[in-house]
Amino acid sequence: MNKLIFSSVLVGVLSVGSLAWAEESTNEPSLLVSPRPGIRVKAQEQKDQLKQNVKEIKTNIKTEVKDARAELKNTTETVREDLKKRKEEFHDAVKAKREEFHDAVKAKQAELQEHIKTKREELKVHLEKIKDENKKETVERIDQRMDALNDKMMQHFSSVLDKLEEMLVRISDRADKASVERGLDVSSVRSALDKAKTSIASARSAIEAQSGKTYTIKVTTESALKTDVGNAHQAFRTDLAKVKNAVEAAHSAIRDAAVALAHLVVKPKVSPSPSELPSVSAGPAQ
Repeated sequence: MNKLIFSSVLVGVLSVGSLAWAEESTNEPSLLVSPRPGIRVKAQEQKDQLKQNVKEIKTNIKTEVKDARAELKNTTETVREDLKKRKEEFHDAVKAKREEFHDAVKAKQAELQEHIKTKREELKVHLEKIKDENKKETVERIDQRMDALNDKMMQHFSSVLDKLEEMLVRISDRADKASVERGLDVSSVRSALDKAKTSIASARSAIEAQSGKTYTIKVTTESALKTDVGNAHQAFRTDLAKVKNAVEAAHSAIRDAAVALAHLVVKPKVSPSPSELPSVSAGPAQ
């Protein structure tokens, strides 16, 4: 009995001791926990701050890119608007000059009709000294034919210049496009176009002057009638050749501008080929 009591007491004492030791062990810091928890907190704060900085940088970059794109878009639109405006102004100027030229030619031709009427009446009087009626009729037909041919050739040359001017406008438009969209230096094309404009203006002046001309056959004697007609016809052919040369010069200048543009952009069919240019030599049926 005493042994049993002693054993129970011993077990109780050992149990209390174990509990006490366990409680002390629980109150001591664990070896798995960092002895400096502040370092981990600070590292996390730095990491969070870094993430925030990166986020802000990305946001700023996106904003700057967006602003740059918007500015570029606005600049491009402004340049295109300016280009469109210059194009319209150039087209209007070309159209105005063309209409002015045609009006001037019509005025010359209207003035010429009265002169031609007077000239033919005078020719009839001078032909009275010619006895051969066939010769008289031949001379009058030649006189009329020269006036008709002069009118047809001036219309033909005017039409050629109109087409050349259309080519000039197309080349100018393409040069503007190459300059704005591709950033190419089109100064050589511009120089060629300026020469072409000058050549076209000179050719039109020649046509306008020729449109107001007629040729008088000065009848002297019946034996010299062929020579008299030949002199008038030769004067007509000489003047006609001058106008043709002026138009050919304009044709050549336009071709030079087209070639300059083609060499610059190195692109097929970017400018009119020689085969697309209107013919100068071909004229109305005589």
